[in-house]
Amino acid sequence: MAESTHITRLAEICASRIDPASRSFDDAFPQFKTELGELLDTLKTLDPRYLFDRRGRPGAVDAIRAALPTIERELFDAVIEDCECELAATREALFQVARSCQSKLTSS
Repeated sequence: MAESTHITRLAEICASRIDPASRSFDDAFPQFKTELGELLDTLKTLDPRYLFDRRGRPGAVDAIRAALPTIERELFDAVIEDCECELAATREALFQVARSCQSKLTSS
């Protein structure tokens, strides 16, 4: 991805909103939810790899689930849950990296 000062600025705003006392992404998220949304919306416009449809996805997932026989539906649900868990773990890992960077910057 090409360097974008707008992306960098949005990321800096998100980082500045992270309370050092927050111990998890879920605790800190309300403080930068709007800014992170703006960053994600901007990223979606830069590269097709980042294009996602958060609003339409639940309906699409429900339609696929409804079209599957019961056995396959259970497998589908397990795969979706696994993806959600991976996404949550990735979010938390990146949050901890951000906190670590923030800590190093403030202690310097």
